[in-house]
Amino acid sequence: MIAVRVPAEVAEKRRQRLEAEASKKSQAVSPDRLALIHWTIYCTNVPRRLLTVEEVLVLGRSRWQIEMLFKLWKSDGEIDLSHSDNPWHVLTGFYAKMIAVIIQHWLFLTELWDHPERSLHQASQVIHKHAFHLMSVFCQLDDLCRAITIIQRCLAGCRMTRCKSKRHTYELWLQFNL
Repeated sequence: MIAVRVPAEVAEKRRQRLEAEASKKSQAVSPDRLALIHWTIYCTNVPRRLLTVEEVLVLGRSRWQIEMLFKLWKSDGEIDLSHSDNPWHVLTGFYAKMIAVIIQHWLFLTELWDHPERSLHQASQVIHKHAFHLMSVFCQLDDLCRAITIIQRCLAGCRMTRCKSKRHTYELWLQFNL
């Protein structure tokens, strides 16, 4: 178990969030929960010799990045939406959207993975703008290659905005020289 005390500002934000949630349910926040807001706690079975406390904290933050990727698939890919009551139409639409998400993710992997400062959300928007063109040339290899090349060039501009107050997760990983 790893427990790290958080700064007072973080604890205060947690307290406010807890009290707002409790207020919505017309309940009081328990003293035990209020005591825990001052700590970030991780339980792991990874041996201490393999990860430092700092690495565990960054790894915990990376988990959120994975959740954000799934959210991107659901919200931008709309894989959980359907406009039909026909189960076969719903299934066909789901498979079509999953294929689109897989193609999008393949473009992420081939074009963005070596550049951690790139924004997946911006990249998703670029790919969406080119989706109809991609679909229209999907069965014509030469045209498809040209369309992918255009998208790759556009993806180069998809960068995260700099944040002076907080470092991005990829910046935290870079400090470990893995």
